[in-house]
Amino acid sequence: MTISAQSILDFPIPEATQVVSARDAILYALSVGYGTDALDDHELKYVYERDLVTAPTLANIVAHPGPWMQQTGVDWTRLVHSEHRLTIHRPVPVDVPLISRSRVLSVVDRGVEKGMFVSFERLIATANGDQPVATIVQTNACRSDGGCGSAGSTPEPLSKVPNRPPDFEFDVDIPQNAALLYRLNGDLNLMHVDPQAARKSGFARPILHGLCSFGYAGYAIVAAIDPSMATGLSSIAARFSAPIFPGETITLQIWCNDAEVRFRGLVAPRGATILDNGIARLS
Repeated sequence: MTISAQSILDFPIPEATQVVSARDAILYALSVGYGTDALDDHELKYVYERDLVTAPTLANIVAHPGPWMQQTGVDWTRLVHSEHRLTIHRPVPVDVPLISRSRVLSVVDRGVEKGMFVSFERLIATANGDQPVATIVQTNACRSDGGCGSAGSTPEPLSKVPNRPPDFEFDVDIPQNAALLYRLNGDLNLMHVDPQAARKSGFARPILHGLCSFGYAGYAIVAAIDPSMATGLSSIAARFSAPIFPGETITLQIWCNDAEVRFRGLVAPRGATILDNGIARLS
């Protein structure tokens, strides 16, 4: 298949449907940090079906159209998630049919040796009534597919975090089996579980899913600012600037300005910034 910016821009991403069960919501919450302290009532509500509260970032995995970019001709083994933006219109409901509709927004060609970026939008709504649940804008870096040209309108760039010390820091330990657990949410890309596949993709060992670290960031922002976990999120976005490996600790640097939160995620022992230009809004 000949890849061109226009062919990707015009690609018909399939609609997807899902009914989220309590089990789905609990599995997701457990896979991004909720319930670490099983005796903490504030976290228990996310991982216990009685009076269940769904995690703010759950929408990221709901009614997902699957690995549709495999069908466009890009080198799937060299594709990585580079940026993610989630706007939450309402908490993901349980036992309600949901539908997602997606479209490609832009293709940015960086050259034959540098790859390209593809951004697409996914709108999630209730299937009966079309009530909006979430809007997602995802950007993928196709590292082996440059030279195809550019097309579409790119999202506004995420601004840098403040140039001053953070207001506070919050450490999040990522379990050694984090990728093995998170993949049960539906992302079965082999680079997250198979050492040979990870090496083929250019990594020394399996890396954590970008959306797993993103989910941990959503959990940590609320836990750091409001230990009662009563505060919600209305939006969260960040750039994936480096891979994180299961077993590492994310140090989340946080800057607060009323309801707006800026953040960055570091892995201090190896001096890596794994999440950058982060911005979230509390609800």
